[in-house]
Amino acid sequence: MAKPLKLLCGSILTTLLSLDAAATEPRGVLLPTSEVADGMQRVAIVGGSYFFRPEHIVVKAGQGLELAVRMEPGIIPHRFVLETASGKSLADVSIGETAKVLRLDLPAGKYLFHCPNRLLFFKSHRERGMAGVLEVRE
Repeated sequence: MAKPLKLLCGSILTTLLSLDAAATEPRGVLLPTSEVADGMQRVAIVGGSYFFRPEHIVVKAGQGLELAVRMEPGIIPHRFVLETASGKSLADVSIGETAKVLRLDLPAGKYLFHCPNRLLFFKSHRERGMAGVLEVRE
């Protein structure tokens, strides 16, 4: 009996440690790692039922940025709005299953993206979690 109990305890401990490690990893963070010959950083963003994936994007300042934004198949319409931290709109496009490509050259800073759509008196898509951060670093 002692050996099966040790195996069970070991399995539980391993599972708990892996869950703790997974909880400390950032979720949905995309760091482009490869440089393309033309110097353009390319990021694909997918929107769906009240989410954008990835929800946190980190890119380099001083290089062009190309965002390809699309939504998963579905009937709920979505938009992609990119704003400065002060709320100035930089992009506002309806998105569909075919990607819309946005070409940007942004200075260092944090930019917010979200879907502002709302049905009647319900919460907006942004309030339901359809939002993210684009971080441009030096």
